[in-house]
Amino acid sequence: MARPERIPSATSRGLAPLIAVIDIGSNSVRMVVYTGAGRISAPVYNERTLCGLGRVMGSTGRLDPDAVSTALSHLGRFVTLMGAMDVSRVEAFATEAVRAASDGADFVAEAEKILGTTISILDGATEAETSAFGVVSGIPDASGIMGDLGGGSLEIVALNAGKPGDRATLPIGALRLSEAVGAVTVKAGGIVDKALAGVSWLGAAKGKAFYPVGGAWRAFATVHMAQENYPLHVIHQYTLGRSDALALLRLISRLSPSSLTKIRHVPKARLRTLPLAAVVMERLLIAAQPKEVVFSAFGLREGWLYRRLPEAERAKDPLIFAAEEIAARESRFAMPGDQLDDWLSAVFQDETPRLRRLRRVAVLLSDIAWRDHPDYRARDSFSRVLHLSLTGIDHRERILLAYMVSSSYGGGRTGPVRSLVLPLVDADDVDHAITVGRAIRFARTLSAGTIDVLRTTRLELGKSQLTLHVPKGMGYLLSEEISRRFEVLARRLKRKPQIKD
Repeated sequence: MARPERIPSATSRGLAPLIAVIDIGSNSVRMVVYTGAGRISAPVYNERTLCGLGRVMGSTGRLDPDAVSTALSHLGRFVTLMGAMDVSRVEAFATEAVRAASDGADFVAEAEKILGTTISILDGATEAETSAFGVVSGIPDASGIMGDLGGGSLEIVALNAGKPGDRATLPIGALRLSEAVGAVTVKAGGIVDKALAGVSWLGAAKGKAFYPVGGAWRAFATVHMAQENYPLHVIHQYTLGRSDALALLRLISRLSPSSLTKIRHVPKARLRTLPLAAVVMERLLIAAQPKEVVFSAFGLREGWLYRRLPEAERAKDPLIFAAEEIAARESRFAMPGDQLDDWLSAVFQDETPRLRRLRRVAVLLSDIAWRDHPDYRARDSFSRVLHLSLTGIDHRERILLAYMVSSSYGGGRTGPVRSLVLPLVDADDVDHAITVGRAIRFARTLSAGTIDVLRTTRLELGKSQLTLHVPKGMGYLLSEEISRRFEVLARRLKRKPQIKD
């Protein structure tokens, strides 16, 4: 197949350079285009085709001929799209099916001609570690076991506080099992058990977390959310207890493709392999005994980018990094978030590290709704923060962060979206989040978003009073509105307001 022409972009969008990552897997060929090359690269375009390169690997040892044709054709489409998007860098790799097939090298040679770049063929250990790095990039303190189920293989890696350890690649991918047993999930269970029995370190997950990666396994999170009418449709760090996960997996593993169509949000493209994917996770949970299942939206492609970062960049907090990027793009004022955060620290001396971190992020995001109509800023900022593409934050923290930002615009405890997610968080934490928002609101009103004004003042939290210190002769800084918001903050803190100059 001849290499297609790259259509030049008509305009320069002025964004960070675009990076395309092309993942040639056993079941799908996917291109994700990311912007930025820092701690977090944001996806701006995502496309895949479920071609099934590894569909007949077990019986023939070769790639499926029809799938090869489909994959190469789609790679040509990717080349055209990359040219139109002004992609500046292309990274491509292939996994289990291509590395194991007798004609894998021939396929890669043809694919490289089309793409005009080298395709890395990942061995099992590298694939496993790279997927683990993907999980760590989005959940920096991950501890337990990561599992990435593809069409040809399952990669599992032990994780200890974000550090990958033991790893294994097992030939029990969903397509490979489908070819071996058809739809007979009982037989699949025996094959999976035998493969897992050879992994001596599975106990590393006992009492910790299991982090599933891969489209088939992410589908389980989507199905469970629909069944439970869960109000926050964000897969990343959606968490199930082991018993709830096992109940869901046993249900799915026992259903035929036609029965699965009756369940909401089951992807049609995965009807044939989803019961087998459920068997693999079910047997893994039984063998490893994790406390919970924490779904990861980040995997092999994100790990591929993450492991190429300098160590200093990897060490950055992904949540704070993302918030700083958003603030730099969208805030009106150039007030450094850390200085406003430090100014507020006098009021929140007894915070846990978790809440202190959320406060810092809330400060950074507290100006994102300034373009909205004032009557809708509280409502819209809550919804926006709740659904931002953020990592390094679980669902409860995400809700509390939304409360902090929304209350900085005057938002309260309840509302159309707030009432739906309120049952998911602790009432005392919500009270604290609203107080943080009121403190940010007061600080921004006092200073008009400028650090020069803010640094002339300071807050002091006493046993019975909240004191605002202002320079002598500068009482004119305090308008009626500022005094009112100071009184609101003092009441939230159960203190009497006092102003000293």
